[in-house]
Amino acid sequence: MIGCCFLPVLLSGCDHSSQESGAYPRRPIKLVVPFGAGGGSDTFARVLQNAIETHRLLPQRMVIINVPGAGGTIGSRRVKNARPDGYTLLLLHDGILTARHSGSASYGADAFTPIAGTGNASQVIAVNDTSPYADLPALMRDATQHPDSIVFAANMGAPSHFAGLMLQSKHPGAKFRFTQTGGGAKRFAAMQGGHVDVSSFSIAEYIQFEPSGIRALALLGPQRHPDLPELATATEQGIDVINENMQFWWAPLGTPAERIETIADALQAAMQTDQVRQTLAEMKITPTMMRDESLAAELDQRDRLIAAAAPTSDVQLPPFANYALAGLILTAAAASLQTFRRRTAMRRDPPQHEAVDGTPKVRPANRIQLAGIGCLTIGYVTSLQLGVAGFVSATAAYALLSGGLLLWPLLVSRQANPIKATLTLLIVSVMMSVVMHHLFTEVLVVDLP
Repeated sequence: MIGCCFLPVLLSGCDHSSQESGAYPRRPIKLVVPFGAGGGSDTFARVLQNAIETHRLLPQRMVIINVPGAGGTIGSRRVKNARPDGYTLLLLHDGILTARHSGSASYGADAFTPIAGTGNASQVIAVNDTSPYADLPALMRDATQHPDSIVFAANMGAPSHFAGLMLQSKHPGAKFRFTQTGGGAKRFAAMQGGHVDVSSFSIAEYIQFEPSGIRALALLGPQRHPDLPELATATEQGIDVINENMQFWWAPLGTPAERIETIADALQAAMQTDQVRQTLAEMKITPTMMRDESLAAELDQRDRLIAAAAPTSDVQLPPFANYALAGLILTAAAASLQTFRRRTAMRRDPPQHEAVDGTPKVRPANRIQLAGIGCLTIGYVTSLQLGVAGFVSATAAYALLSGGLLLWPLLVSRQANPIKATLTLLIVSVMMSVVMHHLFTEVLVVDLP
């Protein structure tokens, strides 16, 4: 059973030196969109997918798979761990950069092979139309004079969050109070309800929401947009911030270069079709196409800008992994000491430590220690795999499974031995941690907090 569960993990981590030979692609390509169906990224993906199929730019279909959750990191992790054969791709905008710098993910663009950058959308800073702020400098002056008083709605760790971070980084002393709100529609609803003061939106979102009562203060683009000719850029207003969202296409690291080129060629041809250009114009997205050296330079520039504005915290999170490891070592030492004392006592006074049927007793203390070892081991391994975010929830789930399925049968067995039980539990706990990590994130796609 465990071997079967491990098969996907082993397949995803093995050496793929023997790539499929012959023409590529020979079967449908899976495109993972790490957001829900109907959103901006999903719509963009389907526009390109439709053009590729309509004009037969690839000999096989491109199938879109929506894997929402955790700001795009669940879907991106699935592609990162996929076989690098060109049959599993990822479409993810600047969120792949902001997630790393915000701590939402332990990996960034360097964990993938970039294919192309297609489409570019500038961000708009907007407030409720009843807001007292007439322009961006007025907003930033108030954020400087009254730090933490202006509530900025954002999807934490995503580009909307970094739009605010970039603004305050360019205005010394300014500080917003960021609140987790979600996507554009939710941020707009929070603003309409008076729960937040300001947020960022794509141009398409802003044009959609404007009639309902929001007002733009600045465009975070390099120049004014033809659909909003009266809206001045942040740079024009004296705050040097450019925040645009580009849709990037990614493949697992190690994907053959010729397969990367095949996909890039298809995307470039699709971007040149009237069908795509017209649809992107309606979506207020600039039909950009970048690949190869220009793409690498663009990613590097964006990564540096995002890193410069990355949030810093005055409160340091405790090193959960180190605490778990220290607890594991101490608990193991305590269990060993308890076992030594128990055996010494049994040799000195055997009848007091044997049951009526002659089976050695296992004291409650030993059970607690063994449970502690299992829980801490699982927690430590989990913290290394999922980071601090998934530590508590995953540790609790794994501990319940290990305790219920493994610990109790070992303790009630006639052959129960604390040392053997400890070693067995340690080994199986680590195995379960890997299997459950794969099950939660790759099969069930659970959005761990």
